[in-house]
Amino acid sequence: MEYFNLLHFKKEPFSNSPEPEFLFEAPQYNACLQMLELAVRLRRGLNIVIGDVGTGKTTLCRKLIQNLSAPAPSDSPEIDTFLLLDPAVENTFVFVKTVAGILGISDISTEDSEWHLKEKIKKFLFDKGVDEQRIIVLIIDEGQKIPDDCLEILREFLNYETNSCKLLQIIIFAQPELENNLAARANLLDRVNYLNHLKPMSFRQMEKMIEYRISVARQEMVKNPLFTFTGMLAIYLATSGYPRKVVSLCHHVLLKMIIRGKNKANWFLVGSCIGRMTGRKIYKRVTWAVLSILILAALTVLSVFYLNESTTNKYNNQIKRASSGTLIPKQPLLTAEPARVGNADFQVQTSAHLLGTITGNKEITLWRVLDNIYGDTGQDILQKFVLANPQINNLNKISKVTEIQVPLLPEKSLPVKRGTIIVALESSKDLGSIYYSFIDRRDKGNTPSALLLSFSNKRLGRQFAIALNRSFTSVEEAQEAIRRLPSEFAKSAQILSQWDDDTILFNRKFAQ
Repeated sequence: MEYFNLLHFKKEPFSNSPEPEFLFEAPQYNACLQMLELAVRLRRGLNIVIGDVGTGKTTLCRKLIQNLSAPAPSDSPEIDTFLLLDPAVENTFVFVKTVAGILGISDISTEDSEWHLKEKIKKFLFDKGVDEQRIIVLIIDEGQKIPDDCLEILREFLNYETNSCKLLQIIIFAQPELENNLAARANLLDRVNYLNHLKPMSFRQMEKMIEYRISVARQEMVKNPLFTFTGMLAIYLATSGYPRKVVSLCHHVLLKMIIRGKNKANWFLVGSCIGRMTGRKIYKRVTWAVLSILILAALTVLSVFYLNESTTNKYNNQIKRASSGTLIPKQPLLTAEPARVGNADFQVQTSAHLLGTITGNKEITLWRVLDNIYGDTGQDILQKFVLANPQINNLNKISKVTEIQVPLLPEKSLPVKRGTIIVALESSKDLGSIYYSFIDRRDKGNTPSALLLSFSNKRLGRQFAIALNRSFTSVEEAQEAIRRLPSEFAKSAQILSQWDDDTILFNRKFAQ
């Protein structure tokens, strides 16, 4: 019988395989996953995660692949992930050929030169990214093994792009040696969108990681913990919080518990496992007096740490959501004067620096909000959105109860030309209600091609409309477009024209 059954586990809690379900999402891992997934969906190009041996890079890599493979909303592009496990190759030709094979390019012949293979990769990326609107992600593990000349190949791959995005998203998980290679290649380093350094876990994080793994593996909830506080302390002193070392040591501790018929692992039991694993002992004839002093000192240090960590975690999580190198200005970014509203029927209650607010009635993602409202998901918009919403902890999954502040970004607006004629399927003075109406229409799949447009001028303030995705040259042309709509949409459609000179709209996708 497997040892984990004897301890009431349904599976092994401390396997040395990179199982995504056992990843404990400590703040640094959670922030890293959020930024990587956001970078992929925004098609930002190159992202790198650096960490020493045993900091959890491979498990994080597998968890990211799992997240990216999850079903996307109906109006979101599908994501295809391709994993290169070992990039150590003889030369650039073999590297390009390996990448082509991983991407599934079938028409590779023995006579293909490196140039031919690059052209086939380029065609594949354009077919998938432009024609099929799919996001292609190449994930490279053990990135420190990438030969220097192959880094230049990756830089060339990043040149495959449209006017708005990179066609290949590259994520590299590597040991610190890669940084030296990057430092010598400034033309590649300045293309890095997000660079993250993984660190060992704190004592508290290690403790929670062990408890989390046990809870996932348990057949049923058990109140009594397997590790005493001193046992946890011994593990931390022996491993310094490196996840791989923690998992390996805990595995040996569980085996020793079964052999000795114990139901708890204390300082001494953990210490005996450390001695067998490393050939040394962390204690020799430790008296209870000495042990008590050590525990008291550790409790004092940890109590201070617990307080410091609990008060800083929220702040750190918010800062981590901004990509590496992003500067937060000392002065507020949005300082527009309050708009003067001249019509009581259209008076908007939102503050001057906001387009409006959206109160969640379903889980949504940040990149989808940006794309639907602004028609743009650039880093500058992302930064200002994050600054306007410090209450949002998870950018990839905004909870139902969160109120989202949608900032007014004048620099992202388009002036509405005087002769512009628009067909609106629905209009409202409230951004929140019309946003979810727009989402519902899109998700049903039977809606004509439409965009969510936000309008603003001094006389009427903010107004919002779900409109056909193009303007019309005449009222007659607009009326004809309405007649061609399904009856359920045609009966409520209206023509918008006769704009004030200062009217602006927000959605870069709209063509006037």
